[in-house]
Amino acid sequence: MKNLIFGEIEGTKIGDVFKDRISLSKSKIHTPPMYGIWGRQNEGACSIVLSEGYEDDIDELDYIFYTGHGGQNVPGGRKQTSDQVPSRGNKAMMLSAEYNLPIRVTRGHQTKNGPPKGYRYDGIYYVNRYEKIKGKSGFYVFRFHLYSELKISDLEKKIINNLKSDYSRAPRSKINIDRIIRNIKLSEKIKKFYDYKCQICNVSLKTPFGKIAIAAHIKRLGKPDHGPDTLGNMICLCPNHHDLFDNYGYYIDDETNEIKGLKEFVGKKIKFNKNHKVIKEFLKFHKKKFIQNN
Repeated sequence: MKNLIFGEIEGTKIGDVFKDRISLSKSKIHTPPMYGIWGRQNEGACSIVLSEGYEDDIDELDYIFYTGHGGQNVPGGRKQTSDQVPSRGNKAMMLSAEYNLPIRVTRGHQTKNGPPKGYRYDGIYYVNRYEKIKGKSGFYVFRFHLYSELKISDLEKKIINNLKSDYSRAPRSKINIDRIIRNIKLSEKIKKFYDYKCQICNVSLKTPFGKIAIAAHIKRLGKPDHGPDTLGNMICLCPNHHDLFDNYGYYIDDETNEIKGLKEFVGKKIKFNKNHKVIKEFLKFHKKKFIQNN
């Protein structure tokens, strides 16, 4: 069994093109000659290839919505025929997200942002997060959100000679960028509203450096949810209940404020400070995502 290789491969640079999957395999950029994910479910993923193999993929060059492994009756057939499961390549990608492992990304000529011919190496990306959603064919798929370590302009410069003639940058607006930059004052205000206590378990964590709490966004900032960085889109949570909330382990009912999905808090309602008004629309959105992922 060959060892996984994480990070850059010596002698290869961003923009290099390989004539086929066999050449790509020999370069050690992506060893499997067929599979899109190179990884193991107990070690993580070190490389992926984009080749238009899944109908739910979205590629913006520096940002990728990458559909996980499985659920097709014909490999590479694009159309889903069953639900994907959290094992093999999908589990490997989850570990890469958890441990922030570098993933090499290669694009094939089949993709809109790929080269005119062959397979082009496009550098290191990181899995920002992942989710389970219903895909276009009505089956559950895992979708992994990957960011390039390079800015879009720097990435374009490195691969400009091997881009298709009809390449165009995906539309983007200043507001999308601004939303990812969190307003520290608002986050601190939410924490002070609740004296740094988690609104779910009412626990206050203390360290030698002060109390710990997280101003959690109900509707996530940035792609693909584009939630606003406002007090109405925040709640105060401890790290554990923040991770559970962010990964759809529970939700807060928008009508009753009841905590749903956590056995130890059955029937309990979340309480809000009189100066803190959460927008119900965001709770409804999170509930919808919970249902999609469970």
